[in-house]
Amino acid sequence: MKSLLNFFSTRMVLSILVILFLGSSPLPVMGQSVGTTTADILKINQGVRPAAMAGVYTALGDDAYAVEYNPAGIAKVQASQLILTHLDSLADISYEYLTFATAWGAENALAVAFTYRHMPPIDNQNGNPPANSQDLLGSLSYARKLGDNIRVGLSLKYLQTTLAQYNAGAIMGDVGIQMDRLPLGIKAGLAVQNVGQGMTFNPASSADPLPMFIRFGLGIHQVFEGQRDFNAGLEVFKPSDQDIKMGIGAEAWLFPNLFSVRGGFKFESLGQSTGNVFNNYTLGCTLTRQFDGDDFSVDIAYDPADFGTTSQDTFFFGLNLKFNQLRIL
Repeated sequence: MKSLLNFFSTRMVLSILVILFLGSSPLPVMGQSVGTTTADILKINQGVRPAAMAGVYTALGDDAYAVEYNPAGIAKVQASQLILTHLDSLADISYEYLTFATAWGAENALAVAFTYRHMPPIDNQNGNPPANSQDLLGSLSYARKLGDNIRVGLSLKYLQTTLAQYNAGAIMGDVGIQMDRLPLGIKAGLAVQNVGQGMTFNPASSADPLPMFIRFGLGIHQVFEGQRDFNAGLEVFKPSDQDIKMGIGAEAWLFPNLFSVRGGFKFESLGQSTGNVFNNYTLGCTLTRQFDGDDFSVDIAYDPADFGTTSQDTFFFGLNLKFNQLRIL
């Protein structure tokens, strides 16, 4: 009986994903040209671990970082996890990120996340004072296990953007699914992100669309010598205003429960190149220690950007705390 319920639950979730995709993203929207969407902060996926793996996380995400790629992944959180991240990005733009996820019973999980983006004041060069610009993005996520090999999740997000004396806000949502134990031990994930009504700084004008993402990922997990975990996968995603992109990435725990290394490569365009700067490799590592049964880790990722004549390095730093016995709910 339980297997039958899980089968129908799976069919229902897949149907919801298809309806959401078809209903919220007509073909003209997905065919928008570069620069026709607003809220570019939504294009910067946070998370040190996934960033080091070129964003390959829709199928592989199994911790609080999954909130930014596929909310279904947080269903694998065993107890509670807190992540604090700092990102030094291009043009002296900085991001501060906090997420907390906790298990809810045996089959559910909840997570909250906040991203604050700030940058140096913009010099108008016209006699007016410099303009400040900042963004605050918050989300509430829920995930549930529908069976031993399938998880679903959704997120409700709110973005508040300030530019000089102007303010704009938008409400949006993500929905996703993960499946394990497919043929050949493959994992799969599908997510639809940033489904919303758009955002504008002028209430009298029409809202600009949000950058909606469709993500699909495949991955594998292997254990060598009985304790060395290895994850690898690929991810294909389609922003609503850009060409299809792809990433490949992997991680290996060289010393179990102590040190891991990660790497990946991003393909900016599978069709006609848009000339973006993010065709490049990614690198990262984690150093972790256990204290009283809890895991305290430092995550680092390196993501260079190539402008042709020059380059600018992007670094992610994260403090990752897994409280293996602490359950809030």
